[in-house]
Amino acid sequence: MTDKNGANEGSSDEAVSAFVDKAKEVAGAVAEKAEPVVEKAKEVAGSVAEKAGPVVEKAKEMAGTVAEKAGPAMEKAKESAGELVDKAKGFLANKDDDEK
Repeated sequence: MTDKNGANEGSSDEAVSAFVDKAKEVAGAVAEKAEPVVEKAKEVAGSVAEKAGPVVEKAKEMAGTVAEKAGPAMEKAKESAGELVDKAKGFLANKDDDEK
């Protein structure tokens, strides 16, 4: 059967079907070629993760060590700050007494 433009309707259906088949074929070929690349990317990512593991563990250890060593220094800083506040209070109290 022919449409109003004189084209055969049956042939357009066949062309669309052929186009869809070709698109499926191309998509399949692309997927096949991409698969080894994806697998290699997974291998590389796994290798990087394996190599990073010990580095991360070492960083955690170092952070713990730094925190342990910083603890006494923080306590000393708190004590010094408390002493400074006490001295300032004492100074201000003496100054108030002097002004009276």
